[in-house]
Amino acid sequence: WTQGECRHLTSEAPEATAVLREALEMLQDRSPLYNACIEELCKVRRAALLRMFINALTKGGPNGTPKAIELTSHDPIQYTGDMIAWLHQAIASERDFLVGAIGDKKKTTSALAFISEGICRTLKIRVEQVLNNTEDCLVLLKVCNITQFYITTVTPFIGSKAPLIALLMDLKVLGQQQFNRYIVLTVARLSDRNELPNQDLVPTVAFQEALHLLKVVLNTHDISVVSNTNPSESMAKLLDVIVDPVVSLCQTSALLLHTPVDRSVYFINTLTCVINLTALYEHTDKKIAQLNRQVDENLGKLVKLQLDHIARTVRLPTLETVTLERLTVASEQLDAALCNAEVLQLHQCRCLSTLRHRSFVWERACAGFLDLYTALYNSPSNQDTLNKSPDQLKELLQ
Repeated sequence: WTQGECRHLTSEAPEATAVLREALEMLQDRSPLYNACIEELCKVRRAALLRMFINALTKGGPNGTPKAIELTSHDPIQYTGDMIAWLHQAIASERDFLVGAIGDKKKTTSALAFISEGICRTLKIRVEQVLNNTEDCLVLLKVCNITQFYITTVTPFIGSKAPLIALLMDLKVLGQQQFNRYIVLTVARLSDRNELPNQDLVPTVAFQEALHLLKVVLNTHDISVVSNTNPSESMAKLLDVIVDPVVSLCQTSALLLHTPVDRSVYFINTLTCVINLTALYEHTDKKIAQLNRQVDENLGKLVKLQLDHIARTVRLPTLETVTLERLTVASEQLDAALCNAEVLQLHQCRCLSTLRHRSFVWERACAGFLDLYTALYNSPSNQDTLNKSPDQLKELLQ
């Protein structure tokens, strides 16, 4: 009798009568019979849920309200969101029904896992089609965020091992793979322009487009409704996907320049843009530290190049090549250069986008030059040929 009653629970909003609840409660002492009734109930509700889902997709609600979900298939975000939101609502209703009928929380969770499995194939086909036919990085990211949100929301109802949860996780992974792929392709297309930076060594148009993409992606992630238990890890993965190709674009453009000074200045300028943008968001400290190491490495190269330029401009000899004649020439050249200090500074270093970087390179290069000068000033070969003390020179170079 109880099985027969369960077979009739096929409506969209079934109700467990008091008699049925009492019957199920009485059968709990006889496990085989009780389990057979629960199995029958789950089969009926599984078929009913699938039928309701297909109707929601193709027909909509009574009198066309709400509209059929598939009418929004042209909008990947709304389409995916509406499908999974419908399932979430339907599962919540099924849970309320099962709690009233069965009462056993553990049994209810396992029953919901079985019932919700029935719609997996229908959902899988549609969401995979969305992910495979979408080339917009932001759409893919938003679909992944929606999927993650409902994984978090639905799991308490049906358990983390439910087939529907496994499907949602697989769909999220597929979305992430597609997102990663199109990010790389988008930046690669920008890189293929082979856009040569201009003489000011400011970011190219291609880089600015890539930076805008980075900004939009980070904004989308930042305002996401995803309830993430590990936001630092989530942001770290996203930054690896989006920032690394942008940095590669910087390197590719820098290599088109002709001199090491140009390449380092341009690379520093573009990396600074990436760092300044990334710093606006939470959980980006590790990536910023990584980018700062690359900036510091190139600043070190610039310091050496600037130091070499100063020494070459004033024709400063080394301790190994020093002669009285060379010291005399160096002293004269230094006096002339100090009258027009701009000749001592590499003009590309003036193109560094931040005052902090320009000051750093100049001050470190001057400090290195003072060390070389001091060594020569104190050497036996000097004989008062160098007419400025290191302290006087330090003051003049500031």
